[in-house]
Amino acid sequence: MTTCTGLLKRKIENKETLLSGCVFDSRSGSVIEMYHEIGFDMVLIDREHGGFNSETVFDHIRLARALNFPCMVRVAEPSYAELNRVMDQAPDGIFVPRIRTRKDVEDFMRLIKFPPYGIKGYAGSACPAGKYLGWERPLEQFDYFNRDFVVGIQIETAESIENLDDILSVPGIDVALVGNDDLSLGMGIPTQTDKAEYIETVKTVITTCNKYGVLPGIACGDPKKIKFWRDQGMCLFWAAFDVVSMWQHTKQVYQSIQQELT
Repeated sequence: MTTCTGLLKRKIENKETLLSGCVFDSRSGSVIEMYHEIGFDMVLIDREHGGFNSETVFDHIRLARALNFPCMVRVAEPSYAELNRVMDQAPDGIFVPRIRTRKDVEDFMRLIKFPPYGIKGYAGSACPAGKYLGWERPLEQFDYFNRDFVVGIQIETAESIENLDDILSVPGIDVALVGNDDLSLGMGIPTQTDKAEYIETVKTVITTCNKYGVLPGIACGDPKKIKFWRDQGMCLFWAAFDVVSMWQHTKQVYQSIQQELT
């Protein structure tokens, strides 16, 4: 099974514009197929706010691998058990939410790197990362996860803005994504993402990302706002959410039917 090719890492290094579909609620693999067939560049599988159990997350990762469709997992927490279990399923990368300090990043970086850079455990052929990928020798797998595995963090706390340079200067971060809801909440202006104060703060995140060679991203599904932020230098967009898309489309269909019936 072809996977862990470094395709997503290369797209990030080339600073390509990437549109990601997000899976929060659907246990069916059809949502992974949908994002792939529509043409999204990648898919995010959520464990922070989604109610998935591990088996569902692993099945979604497995289907993405089968489709050669880049996928990342937003982990529930940066614990060794959570990080190791997700990485052993061989997604293309992870996102770690709620970053506040440089130490937060350094601590989880140590957990996701194989020695000599960290303390990640090796399960050999007992998990997908070792069993299905056809590594000719273990060192190839170690090199992949230490070099080409995509590492994302979320900038979504007031503390992360205060510590932005310290955080983004940690070696090994590939993507930093702005979480609008929590960041605006932390700034004392909940959901007011059109305020000049908020926009300037996000622009500072973009500038600091560029300073340290980190790809900037944002959670945003509005086409006009995506265009605006792309013009400001954003590259990765969490642009569609399974349950939101379902509700919005079904509501539109229902309203259209009611209009025809009245």
